[in-house]
Amino acid sequence: MEKTKRKVAIFFILPSLLVLLGLGLYPLLYIIYLSLHKLYLMTGPTPKFVGFSNYYKILFQDPQFYLVLRNTIVWVLGSTACQFLVAFPTALILNSKVIKLKGFFRGIILIPWVMPIITVGIVWRWIYNADWGILNYYLFKLGVIKSYINWLGNQRTVWPALLIASTWKGFPYMTLMFLAGLQGIPPQLYEAAKVDGANNWNMFKYITLPLMKQVILVVCLVASIQTWNNFRMIWVLTQGGPGYTTTVLSTYIYMKSFSFYRFGEGATVAVISLIFVVIMIMIYLFVTKAYRLRWR
Repeated sequence: MEKTKRKVAIFFILPSLLVLLGLGLYPLLYIIYLSLHKLYLMTGPTPKFVGFSNYYKILFQDPQFYLVLRNTIVWVLGSTACQFLVAFPTALILNSKVIKLKGFFRGIILIPWVMPIITVGIVWRWIYNADWGILNYYLFKLGVIKSYINWLGNQRTVWPALLIASTWKGFPYMTLMFLAGLQGIPPQLYEAAKVDGANNWNMFKYITLPLMKQVILVVCLVASIQTWNNFRMIWVLTQGGPGYTTTVLSTYIYMKSFSFYRFGEGATVAVISLIFVVIMIMIYLFVTKAYRLRWR
């Protein structure tokens, strides 16, 4: 009977599995194939096998690659850290008994998360506009700045501007996950701590933080992976500029392939980026496995 049920389950799952394999596995294998070939559309549409020459060129001869890699690390770590610094206090506030209308506020903070990322990028681009953006307008009216600033065109201001936009878009996800973790902490622990004379800081330090440590790590890892592949936000706001100041691996892949028509080199950068993502996924799986074993 169990074998029959298993066969029926496989029968129903198989069509979807074949579609997923076709849409996922084939492009992956083709990218690896392209990374081993030279394909420059300005000289012809036929790939020419060059082995690992593309990898050598990208890793040792490309003057922009390590700048782009550094930008990617800044983008991922900065965005994840900023989201955490906003999300964790927000989750603590929404989990407290002092706040009224918790359901309303929990719904409100999810608005940035559910908005399409292209829409979010366009809205923030309008806000940062150097000529008629509302950020310049109000800062100028308040006397904070003496003249309008080109937020997305200035190397000193473009990264803070990007990180603010990314934080606004991404912090609701972290807040939701942290809130779920906080609600999973048994209230009896806090009641016992109060009986023993612990204040709010001691309860936070010795109960909340230790029990949230694994949740924080997993959520930050997931957010890092999502940010690593976040092509749309940077492309809508800056297209990697000014110059290569905000170019990250995802936008560099696009530029190599569709701006410079060097599909072989673009595929090579994509494979290198994939390796970093796989490493982060392995860390994520290791952490979640360790977390399950600890609480089993």
